Amino acid sequence: MTVVSPEGTPTLGNTKVQAVVSIATMTAPKIATEVKAATSVDGSFYLYPAGWTPNGDTPKGQKPPRLGSKKTAESLNRTQYTIGALQYVHDPQTADSAPGNEMRELCQSGQEIFFVERMGPDAETVDWTVGQRVLVHHLRLGPQIESGDRTDENGEFFISQAAVYVTGDGPVVGILAA
Repeated sequence: MTVVSPEGTPTLGNTKVQAVVSIATMTAPKIATEVKAATSVDGSFYLYPAGWTPNGDTPKGQKPPRLGSKKTAESLNRTQYTIGALQYVHDPQTADSAPGNEMRELCQSGQEIFFVERMGPDAETVDWTVGQRVLVHHLRLGPQIESGDRTDENGEFFISQAAVYVTGDGPVVGILAA
């Protein structure tokens, strides 16, 4: 038997998230016309780590006992995909269309936005390329709530915005296409 101990992939600085208005095929988002479209916004440096928290949970249940059995059996219940409130920086004194407020301008209340998430390659130095594996999150956005901890000497003003998956399917695994 061979024991394999693979290297882990660091998470710090290695998550890129693009907010995209429209994606035709979630399993194969197109880089040129969807991910990097003029209407798309690179949210990687707007979002706080606490403001990008996709998750899922599959609870376990217990099957009814059988008449002749001395044991019980577990079963898997329905999976629920969730995402916490988005949190992203903005300048509260300038218009939505001003530089630095691109996320605030795109992410209006009630909008359905696709968030394409790439994990692994460096978010600062590695651009989107064909063949990269991504997760596509199709989210409906709630109201934008202007936030900021006024007691934190390093704090910044930000938008907090509830989000839910449009369907209960959660993120879709995709491979970037040309």
